[in-house]
Parts: sequence; C-alpha cells; structure tokens
Amino acid sequence: MKVEIEVKAFGEIEAQGVENAFKGVERMGVHKLSKDTTLGELEELINTQFEEVEKDYKNPEQVAGKIIIRAKRENGKTVYLG
Repeated sequence: MKVEIEVKAFGEIEAQGVENAFKGVERMGVHKLSKDTTLGELEELINTQFEEVEKDYKNPEQVAGKIIIRAKRENGKTVYLG
C-alpha cells in the first residue's frame, strides 16, 4: 500500500519592513509498504522525516506531521490505493 508521510515546521521570524513574517519548511515522502507494516514502523518513518525537517529549520515554534493511507471501498472490500 502507498503511505504518504508529511511533516511541516514553522514559526514566526523577524523580517525587516514586515509586521508578521513566518518561515515554514515542509517535507513529504511516499512509501510503498506492506499491509503488515506496524504502527511502530510508521512511527520510525515519521521520526526520520521530523529529523530531516529539523535539520533545515533549527528550533521551529511548531513541528507537525501526518501519515496518510489512501483506500476506497470496492465490492464490499477495502482496496488500498497505490
């Protein structure tokens, strides 16, 4: 199945001549994984993404991530997309 992992880091920054300025870094990766992938394995993947984003943006105010598994219902069965 195809699993998308998206991580964003962002925060307010000082910019000359701008009252409210923000910086953001985003990283998204698509992984082809077995249906038997565990929650612990997904956690390892998202932690790796967090570390990569934090290398590009030191000390962000907030870091958030999400894991997306796309599926649809077909003939009464769940079909994973990808």
